[in-house]
Amino acid sequence: MSRTAMPNDTLDDASLRDPFHFAMASRDADVLTLVREALAAGRAKLAFQPIVTAGANSRTAFYEGLIRVMDDAGRVIPAAHFMPVIEETDLGRQIDCVTLELALQLLTVNPYLRLSVNLSARSIGDGQWRRILEQGLNKEGTVGERLIFEISETSAMVLHEIVTRFMEEVQPRGISFALDGFGAGMTAFRHLKDFYFPQTGLKPPASSRSALA
Repeated sequence: MSRTAMPNDTLDDASLRDPFHFAMASRDADVLTLVREALAAGRAKLAFQPIVTAGANSRTAFYEGLIRVMDDAGRVIPAAHFMPVIEETDLGRQIDCVTLELALQLLTVNPYLRLSVNLSARSIGDGQWRRILEQGLNKEGTVGERLIFEISETSAMVLHEIVTRFMEEVQPRGISFALDGFGAGMTAFRHLKDFYFPQTGLKPPASSRSALA
């Protein structure tokens, strides 16, 4: 007598071929859903990491604003679980928009705050991101002078013409730029002269900083 399998008795072909990959893909999908829901509900904030000057009389030069996204229980969703996956997607653009909006709000109400935020080069061409930036700069005259955009070397080099045009456009408004991971790629020195990074705006990769310490 033949046995008819019930739907919950069967497994997807992909899960049978590579159960580990299937499990990881399912986890990533769940995390991305959590991130989308958190952004839609406004469950995001910035954490502050002080950046201090070198030397005996060190002081805090500015703060790096790092996005934190929370689930519905208020727990932080680890950025390492979703940022590498979403960086070049529409969800990545949403993260950049929320990060910029939070940073501009803080700069507007704290006139002595200087803040850097991460920026993907692809967000420069995003209409919503540009509108948020323009509105924030128009609210308070010194916001641009206290805002730093930190762009990864990989992102800057892939779209270096877009990045350099954007830098030319907004630097007259006081905005500064920092290059994250400088020296990690082979094309860095060839294109560096095209950008407008001050000497203090070059941030070597973590491995190099550890070696120099």
